[in-house]
Amino acid sequence: MIDVLAVLRPEDAVTDFLSVLDPAHGREVHLVAAERGVYLKLPAGIPLEGRLAAIAALHASSGESDKAFSPATAAAAIALEAGAIPFTVWTHHPWDTRTTHGRWALDITAAVGGPVRHTLPAGAPVVLDPVEVAASPYEQERLRATVEWVRRHLDPIAGRMIEVGAHEGALTQRLLADGYSVDATEPNELLLERLRSNVAGDVRIHPHSFEDLATTARLTGSAYLLIEVLYYGQDLSLLDRFPTDHLFVAMEAGELARQVWPAAWSVEEEIELVASRLEELAGALLRKRGSRGVLLRRR
Repeated sequence: MIDVLAVLRPEDAVTDFLSVLDPAHGREVHLVAAERGVYLKLPAGIPLEGRLAAIAALHASSGESDKAFSPATAAAAIALEAGAIPFTVWTHHPWDTRTTHGRWALDITAAVGGPVRHTLPAGAPVVLDPVEVAASPYEQERLRATVEWVRRHLDPIAGRMIEVGAHEGALTQRLLADGYSVDATEPNELLLERLRSNVAGDVRIHPHSFEDLATTARLTGSAYLLIEVLYYGQDLSLLDRFPTDHLFVAMEAGELARQVWPAAWSVEEEIELVASRLEELAGALLRKRGSRGVLLRRR
């Protein structure tokens, strides 16, 4: 198995993916530095100090003759260099507030054409509210609009809501406060721990992934909520396996427009939940990408 770090800049591998670079995993690591157009192989036998030195040397080089990788050429290089050896691609998180990094995460995920693992920048796991939901008027408006949208279509007495990728429970808490019964799922161990400590009420918490819910751990409910989660190259044909007739999907408008829904589902409604905007938080001006919802009903 090969771990492939598909990042924008060489230094991103160290600041955001140090745990993946750790040779204790016993894996060869390939580094794709998109802005430099560089593909670097770090064999399994190289200690961490050696790996860091190689990346530091790459970072210090001039790069005057470099030709940047596009998402497509990066994906092609990964397939060529990995050959027949299975590999896992790691890249930035689509929620990354560094605009270029978040955009790269979306584009390389689509180019690779399969599930890609994402991580928040180093330090985020130990920081409360890493995406600043509690402090952000934008995020609070997005959550409020999402719950109101769901409520217009399904009353809480209709049955349990299955929330896929609940993260730390910001939406879960609002659903519970509005009287819904919720099965909240979160496969990330760190976020799952926070989810368990953040929510209370008629809620059941599960460590299931999107793929788990479509195969081995299917949960029955009045609706499935996929709110800001379809950024990871999920196989949308798996939606057919969800035991429900309603799917509430929300994401950035441009990404939503790129989705091709399985033939078994029809679009009942498409709605803007919150518009994109610039928002100042903690002295920094952040771009909030907006959220658009689509309600899918099984034909």
